[in-house]
Amino acid sequence: MASSLASYQNALLALLPRGVAWSKDADSELGKLMAGIAEEFARIDERAQDLLNESLPSQASETFDEWESEYGLPDPCSGIDPTFQERLTALLQTYKMQGGQSRNFFVAVAKTMGYDITITEYGQRLYGDHYGDLYGGEDWVYVWQVNAATINFKEMHYGDQWGSLYRSWSNARLECVFNRLKHAHMHIIFSYT
Repeated sequence: MASSLASYQNALLALLPRGVAWSKDADSELGKLMAGIAEEFARIDERAQDLLNESLPSQASETFDEWESEYGLPDPCSGIDPTFQERLTALLQTYKMQGGQSRNFFVAVAKTMGYDITITEYGQRLYGDHYGDLYGGEDWVYVWQVNAATINFKEMHYGDQWGSLYRSWSNARLECVFNRLKHAHMHIIFSYT
């Protein structure tokens, strides 16, 4: 801010009319008055930079609540009392998420949440299928099985809020997010191995 303050003071002094009555020296009384006015310009400039920083959710602090409400967060998938880091992670995931309904989309969503999964897609059993294949009626066309590890954990990272759990285990967020994102006619089975 000091260099910005000096820059604004010099700019204000340069705008003064020419003449002996208008001293352009920074240590003169007029120069000190311009330094006082320059403080406000420097403050406004600093707040404008803060506003630019707030334009991305990853850097938001003052507008974090507005970002969350814009994306409908915290949602039921956020849990009962999420930490700030969990809220920020959910916001960034929602912000970066590009819509889709493919298996690759769901695998990518799980990856951003910290889960390594595969998806088994079922189909209807038709005449001419191999003998011994699992039977699947018409409804099985709309069923996916999400295969994930039984033990999925989240670790605390540098910058997390003090007092956060060092490590927590849960698949509830994965199930909640997938059930929220799937098409209404789809059914997802979760298989943990």
